[in-house]
Amino acid sequence: MKITDGHIHIGQWSDVFLNYNSTIEEAVTVMKESGVSSAIALPCDTFENEKLLKDILSVKDFVFHFAAWINPGDKTLDKFLGENSKHIKCLKFHPSFQRKNVLDESFQKYFDYAEELKIPVIIHCGRWKEIASFDFPIALAKQRPGLNIILAHLGGDQPSLCTSCATSVKESGADNLYLGTESVREFYFVNEVVKTVGAGKVIFGSDYNLGLPKMYIPIVESLKISQEEKELIFSGNVSRLLNIE
Repeated sequence: MKITDGHIHIGQWSDVFLNYNSTIEEAVTVMKESGVSSAIALPCDTFENEKLLKDILSVKDFVFHFAAWINPGDKTLDKFLGENSKHIKCLKFHPSFQRKNVLDESFQKYFDYAEELKIPVIIHCGRWKEIASFDFPIALAKQRPGLNIILAHLGGDQPSLCTSCATSVKESGADNLYLGTESVREFYFVNEVVKTVGAGKVIFGSDYNLGLPKMYIPIVESLKISQEEKELIFSGNVSRLLNIE
């Protein structure tokens, strides 16, 4: 079965994750050993978009899809996006690190950029409800029906948040919302999420280098759904969003 990891990090984290660092070579090895055939690669919170893209373009034996990390405070970001649009397959927003929810005005021109390029955005969702609640990207999806939005960590990487997010996504009626499984450990609640929103709205992710694909692939494999639906989660949905084979 083809597996695309929809959410991995390469590079160095700040001290929030003890300055942990991983290389592009290590990522290729881990992905191949896990049976992953391609991956959406994001920088870590040191915002090294340019370095990661350069590393990705040098890889010949694995397929990475580059996702630029959007930090509105980065004065080099707009120039980088303008010069590298043909290589950018996705944008990543992390409200917790930026201390702003995604409805903040400073993010809006980057959502415009994603809509112009017809690329999806990945939005971190977490427990900090005032900043990283799944409510904000759901509201954004209603404002921007032409923008495909992936809610990372199934809305918050906690059982009650995951199931509440799935219910809110369904009730929103927004057709442009998707849920990423990265870092979610509790297989039962992943099953509940899929039951609520449908397999066509869920995207596999491992959150490497903070997790390993081999830790999370069995969760999707254990779901009480058909093989065809598992294929949607492992690769079909994200391939459609990225417009890749």
